[in-house]
Amino acid sequence: MTDEKLWTVDVASDFVGLSRPAFYVAVRNGRLPAPVYPAPRAPRWIPSELRAAVEATRALPRDQVAARRAARLADMKPAA
Repeated sequence: MTDEKLWTVDVASDFVGLSRPAFYVAVRNGRLPAPVYPAPRAPRWIPSELRAAVEATRALPRDQVAARRAARLADMKPAA
C-alpha cells in the first residue's frame, strides 16, 4: 500500500459523484474497487485505485456502456 491517506465512504462517493447507496452498489458490482479495512467496520478506499477505476469507466466504448445499461434494464423487468 502507498502512503496515500485513505478515504472514507463519504469522501470516496463524493469523488465519483454517487450517493452512498449507489457507491456501494458500484463496489458490489465490481465497477469500483473494494475497500480496505484498517480496522473492523471501517472501510476505506485508496484514492489512486478510485481514480484509476473512474478513468477506466470513462474510457469504456459506447457499446459497452449500452450493453451494461441493457443488462441492468433486463434485470429490472418482472418475470412473466
